[in-house]
Amino acid sequence: MPNRRSSVAEPPREDLAARLLEEAEALVRRDGPDGIALRELARACGSSTMAIYTLYGGKPGLMQALYAVGFARLHAYALSAEHREAPLRWMVRQMLAYRRFALEHTGLYRLMFGGEKRFAPTGRHSSFTSLAVPVEDAYPAFAALVDAVGTCLAHHRAAAPEPAEVQDLAFLVWGQMHGLVGLEIAGYADPADALARYQSAVRFICSHCGADPAEVNAELAAAG
Repeated sequence: MPNRRSSVAEPPREDLAARLLEEAEALVRRDGPDGIALRELARACGSSTMAIYTLYGGKPGLMQALYAVGFARLHAYALSAEHREAPLRWMVRQMLAYRRFALEHTGLYRLMFGGEKRFAPTGRHSSFTSLAVPVEDAYPAFAALVDAVGTCLAHHRAAAPEPAEVQDLAFLVWGQMHGLVGLEIAGYADPADALARYQSAVRFICSHCGADPAEVNAELAAAG
């Protein structure tokens, strides 16, 4: 007697891999970084859990891929803020873009910075070679921040700063942005005050770079 069980052919390997990441991101957006269940994910993609193991080696590999997607997207936000002809505008908009990414992709942001209790990303301090990282041993978005900080410092000092100073300041800027955004996402900052406080940090940092406070205010106003 012939087997009458109906089966649905899975999409091509590349299409399924992309689809799994899309659905995984949707689950993270809906339920947070701890919300991915492989069976639910496979069902949403019309696939099987075995396909996830085949393509990603299981949940850790899938989460690692999603982690890389998050940094690639953050890098895209950073690049969208680039204004090499106007270094102060670049610096201001780079910092605002970071907050915008975090608020628009909160699930991914929490995954990238330790929100998933059972996921420990590999290579935190090494480059993602598949993402064409512009600076060795740096995440692409951080490399873009280093570029913006160095350009802003050089513009306002009329002299190129030492690379070590640029790296240190960029890391401090990243820490300031991450701290404020993290508090906002966790609910420790009143939403009505969060943007104003973030803008105050932008003013402080840009002033440290040598920018005129009035010019910083003008750039913040223009950014909306």
